[in-house]
Amino acid sequence: MIDLTSKDLLAALIAPRSVALIGASASEDKLTARPLTFLRRHGFAGQIFPVNPVRPTVMGLPAFATVGDIPAPVDHAYILLEAGPAVTALEECARAGVKVVSILADGFAEAGEAGRALQDRLAKIARDAGILLIGPNSTGVVATASGFSCTTNAAFRADRLEVGRLAVLSQSGSMIGTILSRGQARGTAFSTLISVGNEAAAGIGELGQLLLNDPGTDGFVLFLETIRDRAALTAFSEGAAALGKPVVAYMIGKSHEGQALSVSHTGALTGSARAVSTFLRDIGIREVEQFETLIDAPRVLSRLRPGAGRPRAVTVVSTTGGGGAMVVDQISARGVPIAGCSAAARADLTAQGMALGHGKLVDVTLAGTNYATMKKVVSTLLADLETGVLLVAIGSSARFNPDLAVRPIVDALAEAGPEAAPLLAFPLPDAPESLALLEAGGIPTFRNVETCAETVALLLDPPRARACTAAPLPDDIAALIAAAAPGVMNEVDSGAVFAALGAARPAQIVLTPAQALPDDLPFDFPVVAKIISADLPHKTEAGAIRINIPDRAALQKAIAQMQVAAEAHHPGYRQDGVLVQQMRRGLGEALIGITRDALVGPVITVGMGGVMTEIYRDTAVRCAPVSLETAREMLTEVKGFALFRGFRGKPLGDLEALAQTVTALSRLALCDLVEEAETNPILIEENGVVLLDALILRGADR
Repeated sequence: MIDLTSKDLLAALIAPRSVALIGASASEDKLTARPLTFLRRHGFAGQIFPVNPVRPTVMGLPAFATVGDIPAPVDHAYILLEAGPAVTALEECARAGVKVVSILADGFAEAGEAGRALQDRLAKIARDAGILLIGPNSTGVVATASGFSCTTNAAFRADRLEVGRLAVLSQSGSMIGTILSRGQARGTAFSTLISVGNEAAAGIGELGQLLLNDPGTDGFVLFLETIRDRAALTAFSEGAAALGKPVVAYMIGKSHEGQALSVSHTGALTGSARAVSTFLRDIGIREVEQFETLIDAPRVLSRLRPGAGRPRAVTVVSTTGGGGAMVVDQISARGVPIAGCSAAARADLTAQGMALGHGKLVDVTLAGTNYATMKKVVSTLLADLETGVLLVAIGSSARFNPDLAVRPIVDALAEAGPEAAPLLAFPLPDAPESLALLEAGGIPTFRNVETCAETVALLLDPPRARACTAAPLPDDIAALIAAAAPGVMNEVDSGAVFAALGAARPAQIVLTPAQALPDDLPFDFPVVAKIISADLPHKTEAGAIRINIPDRAALQKAIAQMQVAAEAHHPGYRQDGVLVQQMRRGLGEALIGITRDALVGPVITVGMGGVMTEIYRDTAVRCAPVSLETAREMLTEVKGFALFRGFRGKPLGDLEALAQTVTALSRLALCDLVEEAETNPILIEENGVVLLDALILRGADR
């Protein structure tokens, strides 16, 4: 077990005393010569040991046949060999006691079964030796403070690397260079940049946990292609939150293919992309939609915090009406409240002859762009306790007259007290001089309106932990599921599981295929009749359900019609009988469903139910199981549930009972045999909820 709190291990990762370059080339134009070139260029002060058995020297340094021949301890090794030889080199590193090893080679898990076996062998070697293994498929590790540019990425050919306070962890090797160069172009620098590759042993979660102990890192930038270790990523995110170090992620490749195979409505409604986004949010990682925001947001979030007691809203001051309105539109579209200028601040500024426009945009255009006006407006709003976050959108004066519109913003912040509102700026024109002036004054800036708006939304909506310590699934319920055959459980068996969790069902009777309809039912007409069959998970499409049946004769006729329709829909279907239920009428219908995403595990979806569910797609999603508080939060996100809150005088539905049912059913996620579970619809009444349908997909025994 690697100690992820070890200071020695952290030092070996980002500030090693020595590094071995195994397979380093003496030809400077080759890829495998880059690490040595870059280490020298960026001032790495540690010892560099090339390992090349066919050359006595490499680029002027003595070369060694193996890492074991090096006459000094090696903290960090970068293996630049092909797949097979790389495994042998890792074994040599294990014998030599190397602490951290990165591997460049491909041809492992991404190359099929043979490659997977090689990768598993790498992982075992590293695990047995206590090596922090990065890769394979890693383009290396860069730590700017120590000059440790141990990478093959061509972007690090730059003459100088600025030292920053953001760590980059990327599953794409090329992206560490892209993020570096784009950051340099906007004045953002980084502390560490690591290409994690295939994550055979140590991945983003483990490396992130280790870097949490780096005093030179204040926040994290993640470029994700998949999620390989949920537990490690969660532990990293929780640790970062405890230290106040923001984690911001951009993710590609969120496939919908797994949900296409789902038997429930829930899979189609949720989709893997949404499941992944839900998981990241639930563990406290902020996901961004714009790639540019991945570079801008972390530096803002690591530097600014909305003050305690200040509103979660933004006040926009602008020297250009149209540009300011554009900013307000983009911010509002992301659900951020626009506060405008408070009554007290407006009265104060108006009394001094400053025209601020009308509406929520504080438009100083008509007041005239000058130093005194800008400084007074900005100073007043920074001090106003009703200002949550202050954003200044600067027009053409940012390019041609920075002393009139930009210098006063910087001076106002310099004179403001520590309790001032967080301040951001967005010059609308291309204004390099103003950007530099603002950043030097400690004011984060943006180059496009979308990134500005997305960052403001992240700043005002900090992640909240949604961990749920749900009680274990009772043994009797687990036994009901285990007793079923793998595959889709019929409605009666599924409903029995839901009922055992506390979900109410209508009065009902079950007729076996050979059983005649009794002369009297134990409940009154009208009734609902359904064919019981695991082969008919969606009864409406199969014609296997009839509602509002008025009497016994109509019930007999309905059963016969359903059997004919079901046979036509699914010839040879297995019929387990007929379910007859008391007809219940409520205020509306909901859906509750659980699916298991291939990347992030179980998620629960809640939305409007019935046959129109997949059309409306009005749902809320969380990782399962969920607490009652989270269930209530989910219900507030579903727009259609406003109908049950007294909308336009309509009766109140029992949404509290629905939230309790969501919480109870979410515990099915604790049973590994449950691949999917769904009730659609569940009837919302004025007093309680009633489960009208039930489906469980029972997985194979593991």
